[in-house]
Parts: sequence; structure tokens; C-alpha cells
Amino acid sequence: MITLEQYGVKLIRLQEKDIELVRYWRNQSVITNYMEYRNYITPTNQVKWFKSINNKSNYYFIIEYENKKVGLINSKDYNPKLGFSEGGIFIWDKHYLNSYVAIYSTLCFLNFIFHHLKISKKSMARILRNNPRAIQYNKQIGYKLLPNQEDAENQLYELSEEDYMICGGKLNKAAALLNPQHQTLKYYGVVCDENLDEVNALLSKTL
Repeated sequence: MITLEQYGVKLIRLQEKDIELVRYWRNQSVITNYMEYRNYITPTNQVKWFKSINNKSNYYFIIEYENKKVGLINSKDYNPKLGFSEGGIFIWDKHYLNSYVAIYSTLCFLNFIFHHLKISKKSMARILRNNPRAIQYNKQIGYKLLPNQEDAENQLYELSEEDYMICGGKLNKAAALLNPQHQTLKYYGVVCDENLDEVNALLSKTL
């Protein structure tokens, strides 16, 4: 269990009690239409999926804002030898689709990964090429389309630590100005087997 907080958003690591909420929204067309996997997800499928990702290599977080659970953000399939994982995010609450919640959540997560955890030098993201909104969003953060991905349906983007320092730095400055009382990243939680050793080491310092 680990929770991250910054800029008014709270990222709470996904627990089994919330997987039905995630399943409900993941099955909605407003979300599914922008996902590579579009089959209906059953309760049994969801439990199997949760058991497969509740481990050291995968970090899925419920996004909470203004005391509401509004979306999901994740870092999956972390490769310790290569030092990167694949990120993703979706907001299901329509009241926050055009707000700063997504960017605040992404900054909070990436700030933790690059500035505090310090075990990754880059992040990957897959985006359907017919999703211009997501493409623009990720480019704003610093993600770049990799070579030979122009004709791919599900395109692969890469965010280097250096590019995040530039693009993310500008966004962090703006976010800090808008949230002067919540600009410091906070993290807390329980040391457990489902965390990377590096995550547990950080949490141990906060106990």
C-alpha cells in the first residue's frame, strides 16, 4: 500500500475493494473506445487481472480529487534491467475531463518516479493514433513518438528523464503557482512484499 499526494490530487494504490469500480468504468464506451483491448471485462476477468498486477512490477493508483474517485493512473511491467515501465491514465468522471486533474496526477506520479524513487531513466506510453487528445497531452509532458511508429495503430511513445526535466519542469512550476499549499510531494504507506525494495526503503524513512 502506498499513497502519493501533490497539487490537490491523491493517488491511492489500487486495492481489491476498488476493482469493481474500475471495471465498471473501464467497460464504458467513453473509455473503451480509446483502449486497444475492447472486450467486455467480467467480474472474474477483473479479479484475475488484479491478481496479476498486484505485485512489485505494477503500480495502479486510484486518482482521488476533492474526495472523489475520478480516474486511474498506472505504471506497468517495470523492467529493472532496462529501467523503465509503461504508463497510462484515464479519467472517468466527466466533471474533471477538462480540468487539471489528469496533469496534476501525471506530474505527481512522474515526480515520484524521477525525483524520489530514482530507478527509471525513461517512461513509455502506448497511444492509439486516432486519439489526438491523448497524443497532444503526452507530447505536452515530453513524450516523443519513437521511430517507425508512424503507421502503427497503437503507437509507442517515450519520455526521457531529460525531456521530463524540461517539459515537466515548466508544468510543475505552473502547478505549484496554482497550488501553493500543496506543491510538495508527499508519500506514505506500508512496507510490503508487493512493493519494490526501493519503494519500501522510501516508505521506511517516513515511518
